[in-house]
Amino acid sequence: MNSHQGKIVLNKGKFELIDCKKCKFIHIVPLPTEAELLKFYQKEFYQKIKPAYLKQDEEERNYWNMTYDEKLSVLKKNNIKNKKILDIGSGGGFFLRRAKEMGWDVLGVEPSLTAAKYAEKYKIPTIVDFFEKIDFTKKKKFGAIHMNAVLEHSRSPNKILKISHDILEKNGMLIVEVPNEFNPLQLISQKSLKKDEWWVVPKEHLNYFNFNSLSKLLKRNGFEITLKQATFPLEIFLLMGFDYVNNSKIGLKKHQERMKFEQNLNKQNAQKLKQKIYQKFAEIGIGRRAIIYVKKEK
Repeated sequence: MNSHQGKIVLNKGKFELIDCKKCKFIHIVPLPTEAELLKFYQKEFYQKIKPAYLKQDEEERNYWNMTYDEKLSVLKKNNIKNKKILDIGSGGGFFLRRAKEMGWDVLGVEPSLTAAKYAEKYKIPTIVDFFEKIDFTKKKKFGAIHMNAVLEHSRSPNKILKISHDILEKNGMLIVEVPNEFNPLQLISQKSLKKDEWWVVPKEHLNYFNFNSLSKLLKRNGFEITLKQATFPLEIFLLMGFDYVNNSKIGLKKHQERMKFEQNLNKQNAQKLKQKIYQKFAEIGIGRRAIIYVKKEK
């Protein structure tokens, strides 16, 4: 008997999305096996699904460094003295490159050898494996852990968070970022455009979180929430009539406009205003991505 049961949210091809009673968040069934998932990230993700991913991130590095600086500044404000930081799902090592420049002792974990080799070109030490399979018992505890675009891809979000809790030092901080799915603007845009749920991509995203479900998941795993932020609510463009869902050129243009908006705020030393805006978005549950900062409970 399948231990994952709950209300069916929708059907997508051979998959069902359920609001799982056991997990307490929305995920697909059936879940892929560990072997299937490993093959996907080792052989397909950067090769077929996102072949330009690393190149684009490199080209946009000034923008992404600005966002990384915001995250690292939160760690500084929270007086994280242990400068050992782990990035789970570290990809091409972009976040850790910036953290290293800021004086952090960095380590990445990444299942894709393609991405790990890219990171190692920039002297970012990377363990090539799934995070859940690594033995951290002989390693020193971390002052901070970062994971962006990880929990939505994983068979075992609870296990990832449990291990993260174990390897963080007392008062250590975890930063989690995931897509904010089935959010109010997304659902309004879907009805307005009369489209299927374009954000449901079972081959890539196994799990579908929002601020509420992610917050509860973090609390259940022993974390205390200190800050919630959203990213720019891209669905606003859809409601303005710019249909980026089926037009990648429009999508790229709107992505660039979003970046320019944030960069201009940064140039005018209006980072605090931007952060307040994005915190308000988080309060009402909108924004394309959810970012939650948590501390290990004492």
